Amino acid sequence: MTGPRRFRAGRFLDAAAVHAAADANPRLQRFMRTVAAHSEAGEVRSRRLLEHLIRRMIDDVGDLHLNNALNRLERIAVLRDNIAAILDHVLEGGTLPDGVRVATLGEYFDQLNTEMRELSRPRDGIVGDAPLRLADDSAVYADSLLREFDAGGGAGGRHVEPTAIVGDAFRAMPADRQAALRRAAELEPAALWRTVAAESEAGKRAAVADLETRLGGRLTPDELARLRTAVDDLGRARSRGLQVSEARLTEALARIGDADLRAVVASGDIWLTQQLALHNPEALTTLWRRFRDRGGRADDGPGFRAYLRHDMVTYGRGVLGEYGAAFSLSSIELFLKGPDANVKVAGTDLVGIGHDGWVWLIDDKSHRAGSVSGVSALTDNLVTNLRRDAADFRDAIARLQRDDPGFTPDPRILDAISRMEDAAAEIDRINRRGSASTRPARISRALEERRLRLRVTSAAGEVREITQALRDLGLAVAPTGPPVPLPPTGGR
Repeated sequence: MTGPRRFRAGRFLDAAAVHAAADANPRLQRFMRTVAAHSEAGEVRSRRLLEHLIRRMIDDVGDLHLNNALNRLERIAVLRDNIAAILDHVLEGGTLPDGVRVATLGEYFDQLNTEMRELSRPRDGIVGDAPLRLADDSAVYADSLLREFDAGGGAGGRHVEPTAIVGDAFRAMPADRQAALRRAAELEPAALWRTVAAESEAGKRAAVADLETRLGGRLTPDELARLRTAVDDLGRARSRGLQVSEARLTEALARIGDADLRAVVASGDIWLTQQLALHNPEALTTLWRRFRDRGGRADDGPGFRAYLRHDMVTYGRGVLGEYGAAFSLSSIELFLKGPDANVKVAGTDLVGIGHDGWVWLIDDKSHRAGSVSGVSALTDNLVTNLRRDAADFRDAIARLQRDDPGFTPDPRILDAISRMEDAAAEIDRINRRGSASTRPARISRALEERRLRLRVTSAAGEVREITQALRDLGLAVAPTGPPVPLPPTGGR
């Protein structure tokens, strides 16, 4: 077990957010006034001290929680290794290792369950019902905070405002925008800064509305319009200076071959578009191509950002849904096709064999809607997917047999594959012959005769029902409930 580590979570705090919180809290305001009254540096020092205290306490609380989590993860890894070693020994030799009792394996599983449960309740896992203490002696702790602050010259933590970048953005503005900013700064400097420093769109809108209310008609409509544009320019420059250095952005832009995409990234959102350019330019290029193929304009930066966000959200929900379903379906004894991150690949999401021997073909629909009317993977493309999955399973068995000539596949798996192939052939015949009105019932009967179930899950969504047309084909929604308490890298 390693010793305590320092993570310095407090360095991610934005100074403007700390100061805004302090300005809105009467107790913190009194603290700053008291410190300012007893300090030669006055309010400047009191604000910097408050920021330092908040950063340090977040550092210490974060270290406490994160070290606890890491230690538990290390214990979980040891327990899993011990369990795996015992099970491997049994599978290879047929008996328990020397000195290992049957009860020992159960104890390991009990310990693993306890560690996983406590991992999900970090505070309870550290102190239970007791107060969360950062130090045994509060006076010593306070002294260390002050000495650390004094040693740093009261510099206010690691946050440094990108004043040079904001200044360059101001100087690059037309004279009428500069004039509007100067006028607002003379009348409402604090409100103006809150508007420039706002991090979210909602925060920006609220800050702009507050600023305009405070200005109270002292600026003309034209001046207000120029002020809004100027504030946006300064806020964008500040955010870029905080999150993306000019050198790194220049390097990222140089790697982009498409001139239109390069221009969109250069003037784009620093939280999403530019971060993707910095960290995953291949994905950025692919998503840009899809955006353009779907009719997106070459100069529509906001539209591309919205496309990126939608893609990321739906992709993330799809991955979470597949894994959540796999670890929540207790009726499945083994999976022939497990969850993966390729949620955009066509086909079934999961294929498993239940305790009763029935084969489950599963498509996860983690949508926000409560009902779905189309599950193409299990309807229009059912024959194709049955054949593709069966072929993939046979290929996997063949590879295992090539690698290990002594490998013997589980008869249940071979039987399941044969039933899938037989069902595909029968449903193909049904689709080509007979009355369309009786087709759903015949398909449902063909699946039932071969002990195949079509199931829809919604482990990360709200789907609870399907249309009658889907039910006629034999589909049903399989409730997942909360995931079972297994490690995220585990399996069945």
